[in-house]
Amino acid sequence: MRNCFEQRECRSLIVTIACCLTSFLFFSLNYQLKYFEKGRHAIFMEINTKMKSSEISEESKNEFPLCRSNLLDKRDYHYEELARKFCNSSKLIPKNNSRKSCHLLQYTTKHVVTCFDALHQEQITRMHLNVRKISKRSNKLHFVFIGDSRIRQQFYNFLKLIPNYDRDTKPPILLHNSPFFHGDKIEVYSSILRLRISFLWRPTINDSLVGTIKHWTQSEENKRPTLIFLGMATHFMLQMNGASYGLYEERIRELSAILGQLTDFSKVIWLNQYPTVELYGDTDSHNTDVHSRKIHQYNEVTRKILKKQRRVRIWDSSNQFAEEYVRGCAITFGRFTPIYFDCQDFIHTGYVALSEATQLLYNDICNAKIRHRSNQ
Repeated sequence: MRNCFEQRECRSLIVTIACCLTSFLFFSLNYQLKYFEKGRHAIFMEINTKMKSSEISEESKNEFPLCRSNLLDKRDYHYEELARKFCNSSKLIPKNNSRKSCHLLQYTTKHVVTCFDALHQEQITRMHLNVRKISKRSNKLHFVFIGDSRIRQQFYNFLKLIPNYDRDTKPPILLHNSPFFHGDKIEVYSSILRLRISFLWRPTINDSLVGTIKHWTQSEENKRPTLIFLGMATHFMLQMNGASYGLYEERIRELSAILGQLTDFSKVIWLNQYPTVELYGDTDSHNTDVHSRKIHQYNEVTRKILKKQRRVRIWDSSNQFAEEYVRGCAITFGRFTPIYFDCQDFIHTGYVALSEATQLLYNDICNAKIRHRSNQ
């Protein structure tokens, strides 16, 4: 009898325990489902909030006017934020806070074509006021890049956004961002775009450069360049060229007066020299002659002299891109070689930094010529 009683008591206890476990599992599952639903709802709310804030941010961004003046001079603006997509998300704030912040435009070939059409029409209108008949040669925009291999880099990057409808290049070289082409002259023509872009190899301020500038000041208006981008300094630092700071200062003073005459007819932009990647080299290596500290000294004397010519613009706002490139090289050098980096080439800035600089250049010369909202 006792065994039977104990068996019935054991079965009852097992059933009770099973019921308790079942109830606990159902409660636990129900609690987790409710918690999951609350979590999922919270996640959806967070995503929805971010989407709305993103839309608001985009709307707010569009309320800012397009930046339209002095974008090449870093003394006039500072950047409110720097993001991966620089031109899409950065705003510029005037340092004097005299007007509302503005934002930059990410230029595409469509924007560039619109800009060139507007510049061409502006040029034709101006010439019609001065002469009755315009020759076919004057019926083209003419951009000229004059200087050393650093200017040639800017020339190549400037071309990357220009569509190749009917491009004719003389000499017929492969256009890429290469410091190894050392021809004295590259000419690019497009009849459809009514455009001519030239590169002239003038690594120092010599008689050839001075003669070219003087020739333009004395030429007819329809034979002068529309825009001139120039810059040269590093070759004056080389031992094989005398490494004479005094000679550079003397030559830049001579050139300054001639550039002042040229600005009566053409827009002139002087490219500030970018910092270099600091590498150890042999005593006679170029990187012992050319380094960032010396470049800064040459930039300072250039600004001091050229500021007397008010219409000669100094392009130094892109230095921040070159500085970030130099820092990137300091971090990655010796580990791996990232795409678009060539840190062993201490003098030529990387492709990504130059591309951002080119975007800033296009914003400067084109933003006032296009309608922002209709071309985004």
